[in-house]
Amino acid sequence: MVEARRDFWGLDDSIGYLARIAFRRFSMAVDRRISRHGLAAGQLSLLCNLSAEDGMAQHILSARLGISEATVAVAVRRLEALGLLDRKVNRSNRRETLVFATERGHAVALALGSVAQHVDRIAVCGFSPCEIRTLADLLARVTRNLRDESERIAGRALAER
Repeated sequence: MVEARRDFWGLDDSIGYLARIAFRRFSMAVDRRISRHGLAAGQLSLLCNLSAEDGMAQHILSARLGISEATVAVAVRRLEALGLLDRKVNRSNRRETLVFATERGHAVALALGSVAQHVDRIAVCGFSPCEIRTLADLLARVTRNLRDESERIAGRALAER
């Protein structure tokens, strides 16, 4: 744990709180830059993932982005209404719907995909390359630890049924 900056524990001593605030600031910075295109940061991430690997099932997108399938479904409907995505039934598994970026979706992803990278560069301004790698590695470890814990809890819940 980060060494406390005072004699009592406060929210700003919590890794989770600091990560949440950083995430919100990232999202707000990206949103400000792309909102005139009718998109939000989460929608851009989904669109860029599909533009890079077209024809993905919604549940795969959900896992890849770390968001619920219901949230992906809402975002897909919104992006489809904007003409950026199409949905098609998977020919090899009729119960599965695949999502594709349209030609316009690919163009928007290409034009706006660099926005998140620009915000990343702003966030690490003044960091050395070593510090940036360390931060990325530590955040990836935190993510894995919490994913593993979620899976353990889910496993226990199934075992108790």
